[in-house]
Amino acid sequence: MEFLALIIVVAAILILQSVLFKKMSFKHLTYHCELSRDEAEEGDQIELIETVVNKKWLPIPWLKSEITTSKWLDFAGAQSIVTDQSRFVPSFFMVKSYQKVQRKWKVTCLKRGVFGLQKIVLVSTDLLGGATLSHPAKVDSQIVVLPKSLELEEVFLSPKYLSGDTVVKRHLLEDPFYFAGVREYTERDPMNKIHWLATAKQQKIMVHQNDYTSRQSFAVILNMQSMPYEVGKTVFAENVENCIRVCASIFDRTIAGQVPVSLFANTSIDGENDVISTESWGEEHVMELKRILAHLPLNSTEPYGEFLNMIYDGVSSTDVILVSSYLSEEILEFMRNKRYSGIHVTLYLTGFISGEELPDDCEIYCLADHFREEGEPSDEKSMVS
Repeated sequence: MEFLALIIVVAAILILQSVLFKKMSFKHLTYHCELSRDEAEEGDQIELIETVVNKKWLPIPWLKSEITTSKWLDFAGAQSIVTDQSRFVPSFFMVKSYQKVQRKWKVTCLKRGVFGLQKIVLVSTDLLGGATLSHPAKVDSQIVVLPKSLELEEVFLSPKYLSGDTVVKRHLLEDPFYFAGVREYTERDPMNKIHWLATAKQQKIMVHQNDYTSRQSFAVILNMQSMPYEVGKTVFAENVENCIRVCASIFDRTIAGQVPVSLFANTSIDGENDVISTESWGEEHVMELKRILAHLPLNSTEPYGEFLNMIYDGVSSTDVILVSSYLSEEILEFMRNKRYSGIHVTLYLTGFISGEELPDDCEIYCLADHFREEGEPSDEKSMVS
């Protein structure tokens, strides 16, 4: 009889504690999760901060938060599960009565873009683990990851195949209105740069040598296609991501000289219009341009050649910089037409291209070697004209 009574008492206690935890576990319990910054750069390390506050007498012996976020936010030391575009991170707590517990995760921003906490579910149980309780938590934190700028002084050191191999540094800020002397004509020079008096004296075609100052403006035209005839979603995403990094680097170089700069891209952030920014200068304008780069989706709204024709008359800057992962006849035609109009045009390529494909009359810089992983073999040539 006593044994039966003991069984009844134990059963009553188990049922009572199960009912109690089901009813009280998430009452007067607050959970907050946030990222320590709302803006960072590729490669930066930030913190994700979890805060649990138990404002009641009943302790929570086992509490798990199931965090779902972007796979491009890497949690240091976490046994996370990565799917196609998401990362699942479990976090465990034991919370006493009237206790506040805070946990900080080190998070590395692996890629530019806009990322946030997609979903958080709190899971608890009773003392014996007989009942599983779940409760959704509020999600309201995101971060804008800006593209990483390149060290241009290192990246734009390029071999020139003229008379032997010499290393030259590519300057971005050539002022067409400031003359520093004369030099011999090359096939890249427009006809309006010819110095006729010097040509008569030297008996060979000479052109004005421009110095490098800040009295000019840039138009950067980004190609979101990774190859010709690509429709919609970008196929070779990393090549286009490198194009975006090149654009960020060019923007940074304009800050010191207060050079006006604008951005054109054959993609849409709002789903309707191509990306065409206003021309302005200064650090705040450059930050706005980099935020636009962070928001760019990896798809194209129209072929790059058609896009260049569409904006041709609207590009009035003294310098035009094309950034693409491939070379095409449409790109070369645009460059030649602008050059004949007296506009300095440069093309930066992030994809591999054989030296035979590079024309002598266009200023083209192939940067593919700088983006390869160290030790990665390649049978393709990378050269600069």
